[in-house]
Amino acid sequence: MLKTSHIVLFILTVTVLLIPNTLAYPINITDNLGCTVTIEQTPTCIVSLSPCNTEILFAVGAGDRVVGGTTYDTYPPEAVNLSKIGGFSSVNIEAVVNMSPDLVLAEEGNGLDTINALKNLDLEVVTLNPKTMDDILENIRLVGNITGNDAAAESLIADMTLQINDITDMTEDIPNSRKPRVLYIVWHEPMYAAGAGSFPDDLIQMAGGKNIIEAEGWPVISIEDVVDKNPQIIICSGMGGGSYTIMEAITGNQVLAQTDAVKNNKVYPVGDPNTIELAGPRIVQGLAELHGYIEPNMQPDSNATSDISSTPGFGMIPALGMILMVYSKRKRL
Repeated sequence: MLKTSHIVLFILTVTVLLIPNTLAYPINITDNLGCTVTIEQTPTCIVSLSPCNTEILFAVGAGDRVVGGTTYDTYPPEAVNLSKIGGFSSVNIEAVVNMSPDLVLAEEGNGLDTINALKNLDLEVVTLNPKTMDDILENIRLVGNITGNDAAAESLIADMTLQINDITDMTEDIPNSRKPRVLYIVWHEPMYAAGAGSFPDDLIQMAGGKNIIEAEGWPVISIEDVVDKNPQIIICSGMGGGSYTIMEAITGNQVLAQTDAVKNNKVYPVGDPNTIELAGPRIVQGLAELHGYIEPNMQPDSNATSDISSTPGFGMIPALGMILMVYSKRKRL
């Protein structure tokens, strides 16, 4: 039997796909910087200035119109072959201009100087700057809108929302006393951690954990501070296989051996950091991965009533019932 959430997804998807795309250009949109941008016609030549923007463009069905991306674009696999316009924070403006794009999808992290320089060259620039999961969903809707891919964007949002709700429905009412203390680090020497306002922080809370780092952004933290806060779970995230390098450094550190996480072998390497740290559609995969680490380590509910099935001798009752049922059947034959 299909779960209710899957039935709802099917209905939403069919409904969205049956709605005709009545979008008429030109359209006016407001980007994440609060700037009003007029999209004169369906963009056919798009340059993306960040990996997460590229992922969104491909996910809503506009990937065949993306002509340029950064050197860090690796997903989907087709993005690797895009003409490159430099790095995320080192955009080659001349390379962008030479592609003659009718849309540049930027991110605030590209730098306001770069964004303004492109605007001053009369390029249509839409800038994204998501802070939360809700912002990511809204940006997917925005990109779907400006590229004429509304239906695909809404279908993607519906799917992501159901995956998010499957987890948050289980975790949103869990009291802090039951939530395990979590440390998310992206390097070990010095130790950089995900703090308040970062995507890992948001996902940790949604997945049912407590981030031990209260400072904003990605602060450097001391080993002594980690020992003092005593995380029960340490999550190691490093690009290009670096997650395992970080994990080995943590588990091999004699000082950190004092933490519950190391004592109890609760130090986990992230498979693909991009699913947690990039503001794209795959972030729901990152949420699921973090929940998989956190959920088994939640403290038991002290208010829960005891399960009768755990009472000594209770397991015999179903067994006796089965024996009697089989016996009665044989008697009737």
